[in-house]
Amino acid sequence: MLSIRDAAELDLPAILDIYNEQILNGTATFHTHPQLLEERVKWLQDLRAENYPCIVAEVTDETSGSTRTVGWCNLWHLKERPAYDGSAELSLYVHRDFRGQGIGEKLLHSILEEARKQGDRFHTIIASVTTENERTIKFWQKQGFELRGTLREVGRKFGRWLDVSYFQLFV
Repeated sequence: MLSIRDAAELDLPAILDIYNEQILNGTATFHTHPQLLEERVKWLQDLRAENYPCIVAEVTDETSGSTRTVGWCNLWHLKERPAYDGSAELSLYVHRDFRGQGIGEKLLHSILEEARKQGDRFHTIIASVTTENERTIKFWQKQGFELRGTLREVGRKFGRWLDVSYFQLFV
């Protein structure tokens, strides 16, 4: 059974594992070195301090009743200048063993609901994607995000330059 809830400190080791796997093996993030648990603790504290939503997807094993955090999603500053306050960048990650099961879509719908609960605080949400992540690009388009532009060769990871496309959804 899948549930979506606010992230808690107890989720941070799983969030860290999911994120570090992508740091080491993917281009969904431009971090190049694994993060430490202390960095994720500060990250969650910063999100909370500025009232940015952060949620997790948790799977419960129906036989044992054990739970496992298998994905997370948050909003954060698009840019940190005041004129951008109505815009947010969205991060969404799902554990590699649970991709393709609709978890990302449930996380996205839940984070958008959280954004709407904050009234007119969030006007638009931006998702940035390396152009080689075709599956992710299709995901954002399916969810109603529109391509707004692509910056060529703006990130370097795994010895190659990467293009980044920006997708936008008005809340």
